[in-house]
Amino acid sequence: MSDTLRTRMQRAVDERRAAPLEAALADWALRHGGSQPVAVALAACARAVADGHSCLSLAHALPAIPGEHPFCDRDELERALQSSELVGAPGESRPLIREEERLYLHRYWTYEARLAERLRRLLAAEPDRVDTAALQPDGGLFDYGWVGDDETHWQAVAAFVALRHRFAVISGGPGTGKTYTVLRLMRLLIESALRAGEAPPLIRMAAPTGKAAARMVESTRAGLTEMPDLPEAVRTHIPLEAGTLHRLIGIGYGTTRPRHDRDNPLAADVVIVDEASMVDLPLMAKLVEALSDQARLILLGDRYQLASVESGSVLAELCSAAGVNRFTSAQQEAAAPLLADPMENSDSPLADHVVTLQTSHRFQADSPIGRLAAAVNDGDGETALAIAADSAPDITLNTDTGGDSLDELVEAAAERYQALIDTTEPQIALEHLQSQCLLCAVRHGPTGSVTLNRRITERLAQQRGFDPRHVWYHGRPVMVTRNDYRAGLYNGDIGVCLRDEEGHLRVWFATDEGLRAFLPTALPDHESVYAITVHKSQGSEFDHVTLVLPLEDNKLLTRELIYTGITRARMTVRLFGSGEILTAAIQRRIERHSGLSDRMREASHE
Repeated sequence: MSDTLRTRMQRAVDERRAAPLEAALADWALRHGGSQPVAVALAACARAVADGHSCLSLAHALPAIPGEHPFCDRDELERALQSSELVGAPGESRPLIREEERLYLHRYWTYEARLAERLRRLLAAEPDRVDTAALQPDGGLFDYGWVGDDETHWQAVAAFVALRHRFAVISGGPGTGKTYTVLRLMRLLIESALRAGEAPPLIRMAAPTGKAAARMVESTRAGLTEMPDLPEAVRTHIPLEAGTLHRLIGIGYGTTRPRHDRDNPLAADVVIVDEASMVDLPLMAKLVEALSDQARLILLGDRYQLASVESGSVLAELCSAAGVNRFTSAQQEAAAPLLADPMENSDSPLADHVVTLQTSHRFQADSPIGRLAAAVNDGDGETALAIAADSAPDITLNTDTGGDSLDELVEAAAERYQALIDTTEPQIALEHLQSQCLLCAVRHGPTGSVTLNRRITERLAQQRGFDPRHVWYHGRPVMVTRNDYRAGLYNGDIGVCLRDEEGHLRVWFATDEGLRAFLPTALPDHESVYAITVHKSQGSEFDHVTLVLPLEDNKLLTRELIYTGITRARMTVRLFGSGEILTAAIQRRIERHSGLSDRMREASHE
């Protein structure tokens, strides 16, 4: 690498403006014949992926060393990219792929292209004929009691879409009935096969994390208790197990190559994926390639929720390309008995595969939390502030974020968590952890989860007389941060350390097999969890949520993050942060650069 570029890249790494990988890739590019602009472009593509993008959008910014101006002007960049042996066109095997105004690392271009191609094949499958009688009020499967005569029952419509097509997305916020819908969908698929004298479909359920998979099973079991008329012949074929997507397609430790792919497809007729907003581009691409040609894929999630921490925002992009509940004229005609009013027509076949559920049963749309969530989704910071300021006790807003106020926040949290120290009953302790949650928008800084966990631990130690330097103590709540399939513990699982009658410390978790105790030394990677980030809270719900914003605005604060945080609550939300920062966050959307939406729109016109 030239001394000038080497020095600048190393300075960026030393000042933590760039990752060591970026400097290493720039060095590799120059050692393999790339010019300086191409070397910086390769590093910039790696940084784009680390920031959650699938590609580097040249329409938005030119490649630059982080913290500096663009490395060169557009004309020089164009000449460098066009003449470089390291840059190829779509389909070529080069380190960088240029497609229109998008520059990809080859691997991520491949993920995106293969995902789009596989989804096109699913969309192109001939729609199945659906008998809508079982989905209407007289069919008895769906409760129409809470739906007005002039309203569409969107859960029934969602089931119709998933029955009609081999690919469906059912999007809905907390409590909108995604599990309710899927249970009835599975019943219809199984009953249809039995009536035809065919083998019932093999249905597999999965989620991106172990915690989300466990909640999927919990919701399914609870939903089955509400279907007492379910024939035993059907019940036996409804899955009561769910695993992570990694386990489903066979990705193990030390490898990113799945056991199941297009040459060794997954044994499943129907694959249902919950919390699909958390699934990144590489994992979604591997999932769709692992499906057999005749399998159905049903994605469940919330289009407005935070996207994956990793690259891509597949669910949000698919929903955005489809619009909100817009069918083609052909599908509107087929679904007419279920639609109270005509829809806005769409010419996009993708729109026929996406349904957005409308009504929440966790909190009503006209409740304070429901109205706040709607204002956040609309990007209306002024209305959101007004709702938050005038909705006590459901919502409270504390804009005094000074030192004393932050101390009071820590003191109050420590007081609540004393209940963990006062009990020896694992079930009581775990229920207490599910009743409330201190959510942080960021991990680091004065209001980050790392700092608040440390401060709450220290305050509890002062109050209860234990040494905070000792990692393990009675009443410590922990969250697993890495899947351990042998132990049956997964990223996001929350447990509590309690001393037993013999004085030994054990960490208790609620698992599919009931309460289980582990030796502290036997746990996979973990951390204290008095406070957790909003990202880590996805897929969870709590009675009471306190959402803590940073003291200064930053680009990580988005409306998706605020929405995800407040919708974890069933009963009350407390917001801690300045009105200016809250408003700025609500007005800022997650921006993920990719070509998936364009590829799917192109598919609509093929």
